[in-house]
Order: sequence, then structure tokens, then C-alpha cells
Amino acid sequence: MNRRKFLDTIAKMGCGCVLTAGLGGCTKLTRQSSQRKESIPAAFCGLCCGACPLYQMSVKAEDPSQVKCLGCKSNRVADHCMKCQMKTCAMEKNLSSCGECNQFPCEKTKKFHRSGRDMALIAEKNCYQIRKEGYSSWLQDQPQRWTCTKCGSSFSFRDETCPTCNADVYSCKEEAADYREASG
Repeated sequence: MNRRKFLDTIAKMGCGCVLTAGLGGCTKLTRQSSQRKESIPAAFCGLCCGACPLYQMSVKAEDPSQVKCLGCKSNRVADHCMKCQMKTCAMEKNLSSCGECNQFPCEKTKKFHRSGRDMALIAEKNCYQIRKEGYSSWLQDQPQRWTCTKCGSSFSFRDETCPTCNADVYSCKEEAADYREASG
């Protein structure tokens, strides 16, 4: 049985969590329309790894050589995540997110969050939300945030329409624009 079939089997059985390599532990998330528990990885910087196109491609890959990243808290990460100063710092402090840190925002987070990329701005917004509401609360909202309301398929930071049904989705670009307007 390959990794993909194993994960699909566990999901069909209704397993409550999946243990991720690296930091260990499990994250339980409930998707609103299902009693099944699902796990979705989240990055230290405030991004939802589950909405990353590289992560989405990796979890769907049938060929193990096509698996590039399984989330920033796993043992299989993208090159840019491997070198991330925020990740290193948060791991040293035993934090789930930079948003939990007493020193947030710091120079490391500002460098990324203010890089001008929409997804980086959303990561900043998420860190403030994590700081206000708590990591677990924020994490519970992520499956719904990155799921098409029309067909239930997941979409990524780069998508402006659902990749399955082509319906409009609340894109990262729109969310960043809304955040800029609200904080400007």
C-alpha cells in the first residue's frame, strides 16, 4: 500500500488525527459538514500549509519523487521552508506560530510579512488573529477558509477560482486587499 492509499484509508475510517513527522503530536480539525476529523498543517509564519500549491501537489502525488513538501512542521519541506529563520526561531521557542511569541512582530516576521506578496500579508493577518484568538481556534477555521463553498474542493493561495468547479472563491489576493484596506 502506498502512502496516498494509506492516508485515504485512514480518512475513510474516520481516524481522528494523523501524526506528522518532525514535531510530532497531532492536530484535530473538524470540517463543518462532516463528523470526520481531519488534519491540516500550518506554518510558523502564519500561513496555512494546506493552502500551499506545493503542499497540495505533494499530498496528491502518486510518485514519491514528486513529493516536495508536506508542511513546514514535517520532515519533508520545501527548500525555502528549510532555510526559514521564523521556523528556526519558533521551534527553538517551542511555539506553534510566530503569533504566539511575546516578541511578535519582530524583524524576522516583518521581513517576510512586509515582502509585498499577498500570501505574506495574509500570514501577518493570521499571526495577529492567532495572537488574539489562539492558535487552535485559528487552525480550526482553516479547512473551511480554503474550501470551495460550491463543490467542497480545496483551493490554494494562487487560485482565484475553484480548480474543480471554476466557481469564484475568496482568493488570497482579495483577502490581502481587504486587509490592506482595513489596516491602511
